[in-house]
Amino acid sequence: MANADAVFDHMTWSDAHLHVWDAAELRAPWFTQAPHFAGSFNLSRVASEGGTGGPVVLVEADMAPSDSAREAQSLAASARAEGRRFAIVAAVDLGAADFAAQLDAVAEITEVRGARRVFHARDVPFGTTRFLADLRVLGSHGFSFDFCTRWSDLALVEHSARSAPDAMIILDHLGNPPLRAGWLSPERLEWQRLVARVAACDNVSVKWSAMFENAGRALSADEARPWVEWCLECFGPTRVMWGSNWPVCFATTRLTQWIRVTNEIATAWSADERRAVLMENALRIYRF
Repeated sequence: MANADAVFDHMTWSDAHLHVWDAAELRAPWFTQAPHFAGSFNLSRVASEGGTGGPVVLVEADMAPSDSAREAQSLAASARAEGRRFAIVAAVDLGAADFAAQLDAVAEITEVRGARRVFHARDVPFGTTRFLADLRVLGSHGFSFDFCTRWSDLALVEHSARSAPDAMIILDHLGNPPLRAGWLSPERLEWQRLVARVAACDNVSVKWSAMFENAGRALSADEARPWVEWCLECFGPTRVMWGSNWPVCFATTRLTQWIRVTNEIATAWSADERRAVLMENALRIYRF
């Protein structure tokens, strides 16, 4: 990629993957395993800790199912209070008997642009006939779906994308690659193969996020670069978008470190590539 003469100021970036919540109002089963997250994490706090200054995509955080609609309402209220330009990815359980009711509840919120379920923490059947039917319903409503799944399940993401070609699908966190195994591992080769197959589906985009979390530690730019550039090569610069994954990124490092590594990698890209990945793609894909 061509060198460029400057790196974007991160205050101009869009954040395509940001979480906010107040544990006094919303319950998450995973708080018991991660009690340090059972607090208040709002937009003012992420700003004070070095977050980006552009539009944000507020993503559901695997709260208790009974809190799903209330979470989406809370996300909207928080962003409006801070005067931020935002879109919401709400919790909707595709394949559930009450899927239609869940979708109706969150669709009442103007800024909801998509849905998500976290699949990597437990075995959740997807790719079933019922799941795929609901995915097609999302597409008919103009809503996207974020897949947050294990890299070893990427073949099912491909199957879902091909079965619902009118649905806009977003692959979270570079497909959660096997970063702990390392770039020289056989797992990396299989991840590359699966990512390339998913990227061949024109209705799939990917988020560049959660690398430190998947690695279990902060990565240098040299360590992170080949994984990012493989996704950029496969998806192209119009289908990759950057996200902070705040505050989950605190599990391993500080947000400012992630932004610094991002800047170091993106310096080698053209200005158009940086503008697309760090600013424009999230706005277009999530229909700001």
